[in-house]
Amino acid sequence: MVRIRASKLRDVELITDTGIRLGWLYDILFDEDGSQGEKGEILAILVDPDEDLDLSSFTVTDDGLLVIPMRAIKSIGEVIVVDSAELARIAR
Repeated sequence: MVRIRASKLRDVELITDTGIRLGWLYDILFDEDGSQGEKGEILAILVDPDEDLDLSSFTVTDDGLLVIPMRAIKSIGEVIVVDSAELARIAR
């Protein structure tokens, strides 16, 4: 298992597998008490959206951050790649 410190992920760019820039990682949501799955499980990534991104099909927090569920994440490295087909399935 490859381990990555959360602090190394701050401000990492998120793009879809089709090349659309979503924005930059701002924070991580996790299940603190196990009420939504396994205790400590990462549920979603909060993203500071790209200024050119149309937010109408995304779940957005009250303070304007995109909520990207972990099931939509394909890979994490120099950038975080998001599955565009999964995003389309979960679009509101």
